[in-house]
Amino acid sequence: MSEPPSPPESVAAELADDDAASVLAGQAEVVDAVLAANRVFVAVAAGALAGLEPEVTMPQFRALVLLDMHDTMTVSHLAEALGVVPSTATRMCDRLVTKKLVDRVADRTNRRQVRLTLRPEGRALIEQSTQRRTREVGHLLTAIPADAQAELAHALGLLVQAAHASDRTRPSRQAPSAKQRRPDGNAGR
Repeated sequence: MSEPPSPPESVAAELADDDAASVLAGQAEVVDAVLAANRVFVAVAAGALAGLEPEVTMPQFRALVLLDMHDTMTVSHLAEALGVVPSTATRMCDRLVTKKLVDRVADRTNRRQVRLTLRPEGRALIEQSTQRRTREVGHLLTAIPADAQAELAHALGLLVQAAHASDRTRPSRQAPSAKQRRPDGNAGR
């Protein structure tokens, strides 16, 4: 048997033959650092969910956070914000309802439409996870000198601003505003 190929030295090296390589020209070190930090953040987030009751997956947790941000959403708006098809969001919501983290309620203005709301148990789960993540990030930061922490905060702030301003990221993760909805209550396109 042959040995598996060795991993590339950097993401830029991996993408050398790809169109994305031109975007990465001169940025390989930064891209690699951001991707390494992303792996740390994912591990921290996953660790914060481990052992919580009821157990939820990362995508389910994202759905809970979106519902917390927006108070109420339709399944189609949640699906759009998650970047999934409505049937996937429906199955996810079925599981979250079964776990008593989310409620389905009839829309007051359109009885044919069902809205999703976060239950107090869902909010409590978000709070527990947030506390765990905060503790873990705080622990990681103790290994970084204070002046470097300030630089890190500034750099991450710039990355967040760029992500919010970019049209290359997923949809805004927000439910369409009343202006974006058609008179029948559906999102306009």
